[in-house]
Amino acid sequence: MSSRLRVLLALCTLSSTLAVPVFYSAQAGTATFEHRVLFVTVRGTIPGVTASVVLDPEALAGSQGTVTVPVVNLNTGIGLRDNDARSERALDAAHHPNATFVLDGIPGGRLIEGVTLETTVVGKLTVKATTLSINAPVKATLVGGQINVATQFKFNPHDFGVNYPNSSNVVTVNVSFTLLPPR
Repeated sequence: MSSRLRVLLALCTLSSTLAVPVFYSAQAGTATFEHRVLFVTVRGTIPGVTASVVLDPEALAGSQGTVTVPVVNLNTGIGLRDNDARSERALDAAHHPNATFVLDGIPGGRLIEGVTLETTVVGKLTVKATTLSINAPVKATLVGGQINVATQFKFNPHDFGVNYPNSSNVVTVNVSFTLLPPR
């Protein structure tokens, strides 16, 4: 076999094992939250979570993306409380309608059809124009080409300038969405 043919075969073999990132997006995710104010635990939902992620299910280490939570859609079931939470002294949703998480990386792994991968993602969370680095646990399951993603994490809202009167220093957030491949 000639040396050129060996090189060509080696390159073909190498190219078949290289990661092929794919753009995935989500349009109808949901966030829920739980936050203590005085002696009351406030629970609410935020519909309309979106995500755009570039990843290779076979090699997650190079993944990048953004998850957007429209805090302007916050709903606790009590309109006056919702308006207070969206007000300038709290989320200031009129000027900062979205909270965003920018994915900086996933420490490796791969998605296997029907198997839930539990890992931690690294990124930057921006709420009310303040950006801080966070690590968040994530569960991801590849099902029929779609990726179901769910996370639960806690943060101190005061670190982001969200100073709702008499509120605690911990908010628990759950976010879930389904990433769809391009059509």
